[in-house]
Parts: sequence; C-alpha cells; structure tokens
Amino acid sequence: MIRQVLTEKITETDFRLRGKEPGRLENFSDAIFALAITLLLISTSPPTNFEQVKRFAYELLPFLVCITLIMLIWYEHLQFYLRYGLRNSRILVLNTLFLAIVLFYVYPLKFLTKIIILFPVGYLVGDQTLLNDLKNMIRAQDMGQLMIIYGIGATFVFLVLMQMYRYALSKADELGLSELEKFDTQTSIRTNLLMAVVPLASVVLSVIFINSWLAGPLAGFVYFLYTPIMFAHGNRSDKKRKTLIESMKQREQEG
Repeated sequence: MIRQVLTEKITETDFRLRGKEPGRLENFSDAIFALAITLLLISTSPPTNFEQVKRFAYELLPFLVCITLIMLIWYEHLQFYLRYGLRNSRILVLNTLFLAIVLFYVYPLKFLTKIIILFPVGYLVGDQTLLNDLKNMIRAQDMGQLMIIYGIGATFVFLVLMQMYRYALSKADELGLSELEKFDTQTSIRTNLLMAVVPLASVVLSVIFINSWLAGPLAGFVYFLYTPIMFAHGNRSDKKRKTLIESMKQREQEG
C-alpha cells in the first residue's frame, strides 16, 4: 500500500519510471527494512510494572526518530528502483551490502538516539532514576567510540547508495536516460556523497578526541552541518535544473 501510494506520487515527476512493477529483489529489500523496524521494537523489553511503563513511554521519542531515519533511507532506496529498475548481479551485490549495513545500523542508531533524546527528557521531568540508568549505559569518555561506530554505519549506507546511482549513470545509454534524467542522477550521486561526508567528518573528530569527553559533543555537533550543506546543495541543484529545462525548451523551439 505505501509503495503504491509513493509510486503514484513519484510518477508526477519528470523521471520516467522503469521499475514500477516490484521484483523479488525489491520485495526482499522491503522485508529487510521491516525486520530493521521490528528489531527496534523487540530490543525493548515489555513493561512488567508501572515504573517500566513510564520508561517505555519515554522511549517513544527515540523510537519515532529511528523509524523516521530508516524510512527516509527506505524511500531513497525505493526511488532508485522505481527510476532505473536495475536487477543485475552488480546491483544485487550492492543491494546486499546496503541491506547488511542497514541492519547493522539499527542498534547503534537506537542506542545513540536514546542517549541524546532521553537525557534532556530526564532533566526536564526530573526523573533521577532515568538519568542514572542513562549514565550507567555509557561513560562520557566512551561517547567517541559510539560516534565512530554510528558514523561508520551512516557513512557506508550513503556511499553504497551513491555507488548504485553511479552504476545507473554508467548504464545511461542502455536505460535510455534523457538529459534531464542524467542530471537528476548526477544530483542524487552528489546528494548521497554529501550525506556520507558529514558522518565521516564526525568519525574523524571522534578519532582525534578519542577517550575524551569532548569527543561526543564535537562529533555530534558535526551533524548540525547537514542543514546548511543540504540547503545550499538543494538550492544550487534547483537553479541548475531550471536552467537546463529552459535550455532544453529553447533547443526544442529552435529545432
């Protein structure tokens, strides 16, 4: 149902969809994403008393953040298959690597979001038990190592996606990509590269300040760079795309 609705929405764009009918590879991939979300749920023990019910309620926010991030990655994956419909051995290898990293990414993602989100919640509601439990989960000087684990996973998720788009671009003639479709593919390559650079920079900072309490805050602050970087990239790409469309229309009129 979700795939069908999104397919209809994406159909309204300028990109001809070559993979509207999902194959076994896409169905298998969707199952893996469903498993990733399931792992987020089953990693939380069911509450047996009211104190645990409150703790379970606290974990709703990090759970929603995790699902949102996973769904954004799933949407990018869905868009790739809808656009290109590639299902050869090269894509199979890249897709398998991509799914393996996504599954690896689940637990570090949940652990990190739980710490980042629930610490402010604990201070806000004055729940000392929650704060003590969070402090027992990880030492301040170990945050750098956690950011390394998380950053490596996030980096490779987007690097593999970038490679999938690069491969699609190399098959431009075979797929019959238009000039505008080639531009959109190149934009997706750059987008995923930038998405990978930010967590990679976070990993580098974590390594530099490893075993220091500064590692966590500095490595975490790097992710705020996503907003200005992607905003600038989006604006620049939109302007170039509009210029390309105007140029194509002008050539059509002259032709």
